[in-house]
Amino acid sequence: MKASRTRTGVTAVLAALVLAALPAQTAQATPGHSRVAAVSAVAAAPGSISVQLVDIAGDPLALAGATASVYVSSPDDPGFRRAATDSSGHAVISDLPATPYYDLTIDPPKAGSATYAPTRIDSVGVAAGVSTVVSATLARGATVTGRLTGPTGAPLAGTKVTIEGMTYVFPEVETTTDATGRYTFVGLASDVYELFTGDQIFRTSLSWMTRAHAERPGVDPSRVTLSTRLVHTAYDIGIGVDPSADGEATVGATVTLTNVSTGATFTQRTGGVAGVLQPVKFAVPTGDYTISVRTVATAATPSRTWWYTGQRTKMTADAGSALRKHIDFSSVIGIYAKVP
Repeated sequence: MKASRTRTGVTAVLAALVLAALPAQTAQATPGHSRVAAVSAVAAAPGSISVQLVDIAGDPLALAGATASVYVSSPDDPGFRRAATDSSGHAVISDLPATPYYDLTIDPPKAGSATYAPTRIDSVGVAAGVSTVVSATLARGATVTGRLTGPTGAPLAGTKVTIEGMTYVFPEVETTTDATGRYTFVGLASDVYELFTGDQIFRTSLSWMTRAHAERPGVDPSRVTLSTRLVHTAYDIGIGVDPSADGEATVGATVTLTNVSTGATFTQRTGGVAGVLQPVKFAVPTGDYTISVRTVATAATPSRTWWYTGQRTKMTADAGSALRKHIDFSSVIGIYAKVP
């Protein structure tokens, strides 16, 4: 009997300690519940994530209006939980089921060219009844701007332009060109970006690429100005310049179509990313054309002109061996020019 009374006394003490750890209203509502019920209530208690924004030097960033969000996959109440930062750059996302796998995203407010880039912190753990403290570093984002014209050279106003990072961490962003045909994207994280016009189906033939960097210690964010792009809803010829062994040689290379009969030339420059296929496109009158690519000089190779000799065959330095390509207006031809 003495041993039995001792076990009973220990059990009572444990139950009292568990109840004392619960919120006051929970303890008052369950005075007759068993110790197992009390422990279950503790396990089910929601947690939270306390976010403090910091700059790239690690100092608190007093930025109001940034949105901190996580996705809750709970079968009872799935969806995003969000909280906005206050004037000190602090926010708390409450009512979160316990899990070690929340992906925390911070979307800064838009503020023109000074916009901060979004950031994401993966696998933030939350324990029951506990607030997980997280410092989220925000860097000033990159800016990418450019201009679109139509076949006659007139600016394309009100044309939708979309930008998407190739790491697919953040969603694609859309804008429209202004009266001068100019588009601008601000607050971009460091990434290689694809820009395109038109709908999703035609994005490859109407796309171009660039690289941009957000702010880094001692380095300002990129301010990228892209060359003017000709946009034609029924383009005549699209040329993909395959990178050479020296990938930098095709960054900013000049692609030229030369009308064999009239001598008229049409040029476009490739984008700013080394080692990837560089797409350019033209709208030109019907005729026979030669196609050349003038690479840029690098530390490893001099600037040279190469001539198209066939689909996916290596280009030649011999202009006399250039292949004549017949192009009809709105024929939508696609070719690949491989620089040696």
